[in-house]
Amino acid sequence: MKKILIFLIILFLSLEVSFAYSGFDCCADSSDSGPKDYLNKLLNRDRYTFNSNDLIFSHENTTSYRIQVLHDGIPVKTNQEVRFFINGVKYTRFTDENGTAALDINLESGHYIICSEYKNFKNYNNILIFD
Repeated sequence: MKKILIFLIILFLSLEVSFAYSGFDCCADSSDSGPKDYLNKLLNRDRYTFNSNDLIFSHENTTSYRIQVLHDGIPVKTNQEVRFFINGVKYTRFTDENGTAALDINLESGHYIICSEYKNFKNYNNILIFD
Protein backbone atom coordinates (compact mmCIF):
# COMPACT_ATOMS: atom_id res chain seq x y z
CA MET A 1 0.00 0.00 0.00
CA LYS A 2 2.85 2.40 0.86
CA LYS A 3 4.51 1.71 -2.50
CA ILE A 4 1.33 2.62 -4.37
CA LEU A 5 0.95 5.83 -2.38
CA ILE A 6 4.57 6.83 -3.01
CA PHE A 7 4.16 6.04 -6.71
CA LEU A 8 1.03 8.19 -6.92
CA ILE A 9 2.74 11.11 -5.18
CA ILE A 10 5.72 10.92 -7.54
CA LEU A 11 3.39 10.68 -10.53
CA PHE A 12 1.39 13.69 -9.34
CA LEU A 13 4.52 15.81 -8.81
CA SER A 14 5.93 14.87 -12.21
CA LEU A 15 2.64 15.85 -13.86
CA GLU A 16 2.64 19.16 -11.99
CA VAL A 17 6.20 19.92 -13.14
CA SER A 18 5.39 18.94 -16.73
CA PHE A 19 2.25 21.06 -16.76
CA ALA A 20 3.99 24.08 -15.25
CA TYR A 21 6.63 24.19 -17.97
CA SER A 22 4.50 23.25 -20.95
CA GLY A 23 3.42 26.79 -21.88
CA PHE A 24 5.00 30.09 -22.78
CA ASP A 25 5.87 32.31 -19.85
CA CYS A 26 6.59 35.97 -20.56
CA CYS A 27 8.48 36.16 -17.27
CA ALA A 28 10.85 33.32 -18.15
CA ASP A 29 14.40 34.23 -17.30
CA SER A 30 17.51 32.50 -18.59
CA SER A 31 18.60 31.98 -14.96
CA ASP A 32 15.64 29.64 -14.30
CA SER A 33 16.80 26.03 -14.03
CA GLY A 34 13.44 24.53 -14.97
CA PRO A 35 11.55 21.91 -12.99
CA LYS A 36 13.97 22.07 -10.07
CA ASP A 37 13.04 25.73 -9.41
CA TYR A 38 9.36 24.91 -9.74
CA LEU A 39 9.63 22.01 -7.29
CA ASN A 40 11.54 24.19 -4.82
CA LYS A 41 8.79 26.80 -5.11
CA LEU A 42 6.13 24.14 -4.44
CA LEU A 43 7.94 22.98 -1.31
CA ASN A 44 8.79 26.50 -0.14
CA ARG A 45 6.63 27.57 2.78
CA ASP A 46 6.85 31.26 1.92
CA ARG A 47 3.78 32.58 0.15
CA TYR A 48 3.67 35.96 -1.48
CA THR A 49 0.60 37.74 -2.81
CA PHE A 50 0.19 40.93 -4.76
CA ASN A 51 -2.15 43.92 -4.64
CA SER A 52 -2.42 45.39 -8.13
CA ASN A 53 -4.97 46.47 -10.71
CA ASP A 54 -5.33 46.61 -14.47
CA LEU A 55 -4.63 50.05 -15.95
CA ILE A 56 -6.68 51.94 -18.54
CA PHE A 57 -5.53 55.43 -19.46
CA SER A 58 -5.09 57.91 -22.29
CA HIS A 59 -1.85 58.07 -24.27
CA GLU A 60 -1.76 61.81 -23.50
CA ASN A 61 -1.37 61.09 -19.78
CA THR A 62 1.46 59.26 -18.11
CA THR A 63 0.86 57.01 -15.16
CA SER A 64 2.61 54.46 -13.00
CA TYR A 65 1.80 50.80 -12.59
CA ARG A 66 1.99 50.07 -8.87
CA ILE A 67 2.09 46.71 -7.13
CA GLN A 68 2.22 45.91 -3.44
CA VAL A 69 3.98 42.70 -2.42
CA LEU A 70 2.69 40.92 0.68
CA HIS A 71 4.23 38.07 2.65
CA ASP A 72 1.52 36.26 4.60
CA GLY A 73 -0.62 39.42 4.37
CA ILE A 74 2.10 41.79 5.60
CA PRO A 75 3.94 44.19 3.23
CA VAL A 76 7.50 43.13 2.44
CA LYS A 77 10.41 45.22 3.67
CA THR A 78 11.82 48.30 1.98
CA ASN A 79 14.29 47.91 -0.92
CA GLN A 80 13.11 44.47 -2.05
CA GLU A 81 13.71 43.81 -5.76
CA VAL A 82 10.64 43.48 -7.97
CA ARG A 83 11.01 42.69 -11.68
CA PHE A 84 8.58 43.91 -14.31
CA PHE A 85 8.28 42.50 -17.84
CA ILE A 86 6.32 44.48 -20.42
CA ASN A 87 6.54 44.71 -24.21
CA GLY A 88 9.58 42.41 -24.24
CA VAL A 89 11.60 44.55 -21.82
CA LYS A 90 12.64 43.73 -18.24
CA TYR A 91 12.74 46.45 -15.58
CA THR A 92 13.86 46.24 -11.96
CA ARG A 93 12.39 48.43 -9.24
CA PHE A 94 12.53 48.35 -5.46
CA THR A 95 9.80 48.42 -2.83
CA ASP A 96 9.12 51.40 -0.59
CA GLU A 97 8.17 51.36 3.10
CA ASN A 98 4.69 50.04 2.17
CA GLY A 99 6.03 47.12 0.14
CA THR A 100 5.01 48.88 -3.08
CA ALA A 101 7.06 49.06 -6.28
CA ALA A 102 6.14 51.35 -9.19
CA LEU A 103 6.97 51.47 -12.88
CA ASP A 104 6.26 54.56 -15.01
CA ILE A 105 4.34 53.59 -18.14
CA ASN A 106 5.26 55.41 -21.35
CA LEU A 107 4.08 53.25 -24.26
CA GLU A 108 2.20 53.73 -27.51
CA SER A 109 -1.56 53.15 -27.65
CA GLY A 110 -2.44 49.47 -27.42
CA HIS A 111 -3.03 46.51 -25.13
CA TYR A 112 -0.15 45.17 -23.04
CA ILE A 113 0.26 42.48 -20.41
CA ILE A 114 2.61 43.32 -17.58
CA CYS A 115 4.22 40.56 -15.55
CA SER A 116 5.54 41.37 -12.08
CA GLU A 117 7.85 38.99 -10.28
CA TYR A 118 9.09 38.78 -6.71
CA LYS A 119 11.18 35.77 -5.63
CA ASN A 120 9.79 33.66 -8.50
CA PHE A 121 6.18 34.49 -7.57
CA LYS A 122 4.44 36.11 -10.52
CA ASN A 123 1.48 38.40 -11.10
CA TYR A 124 -0.11 39.49 -14.39
CA ASN A 125 -2.19 42.56 -15.23
CA ASN A 126 -3.56 44.20 -18.37
CA ILE A 127 -2.63 47.69 -19.46
CA LEU A 128 -4.81 49.42 -22.05
CA ILE A 129 -3.62 52.71 -23.50
CA PHE A 130 -6.00 54.54 -25.82
CA ASP A 131 -5.66 57.66 -28.01
